[in-house]
Amino acid sequence: MDRTSLKNQAKAELNPNFSYYLRISLPALLLMAFATLVPFPSVHEVHRGAWHTWHMVTQGGPITVTGGRVNEYWQMWQSIVIFLSLLGVLLMIGVMFAMIDGLRGRSDHQFSWLQMFKIFERGEYFLGSLLIGLLQWVWIFLWMFLLIVPGIVKAMAYSQAQWIYRDAIDSGQPIGYTEAVTRSRELMSGHNWDYFVLLLSFLGWWLLELITMGLASIWVIPYRSMTLANFYLKLTEEQA
Repeated sequence: MDRTSLKNQAKAELNPNFSYYLRISLPALLLMAFATLVPFPSVHEVHRGAWHTWHMVTQGGPITVTGGRVNEYWQMWQSIVIFLSLLGVLLMIGVMFAMIDGLRGRSDHQFSWLQMFKIFERGEYFLGSLLIGLLQWVWIFLWMFLLIVPGIVKAMAYSQAQWIYRDAIDSGQPIGYTEAVTRSRELMSGHNWDYFVLLLSFLGWWLLELITMGLASIWVIPYRSMTLANFYLKLTEEQA
């Protein structure tokens, strides 16, 4: 699969409609930025006889927590970050639904607030994306537990499951969650390496995001997502 063509076609859709795609991506981008850039509080333990005093540095200033309550604070903070990360990923899946529609010529590129939350447009979109993601995570983790390389291969193989599931719903022929993962594996047969190399081709862009402390993500994430959406379309066209 020609990576240059995939990226050029993605830019041809993204650049003239960048304002539209940026605005519908904003909630996902902000949530992922928050989860990535906001650090866990630094904790310093000070021994004072039989008591332990914990000093936690937050953006609002230092606070002091004594005893076991610090564990509750950390658990609450971790839960918030995990929840926001998951919500950001789900919203980005919805954005990629809109990108696939755009590449297919099915979008008028007219902004609406509902487009930001497309993943919630239908209950099947949200629940399917969530449970398929959970299945992907469990199976990839199990493969990674055995060997790293097979785990990476399976991550590539399962990568198209959400798009397959959504297309099946829209076509009026819904499928199960495991069936979506199975069809993704079949669709990706012979293309795992193509997908892996395509991801690697964005390494320079990832470095740019790091250097700019995430500012470049405003363009890079929509560009990368549009390219990956285009990859899915080309796979389906080849097998049509």
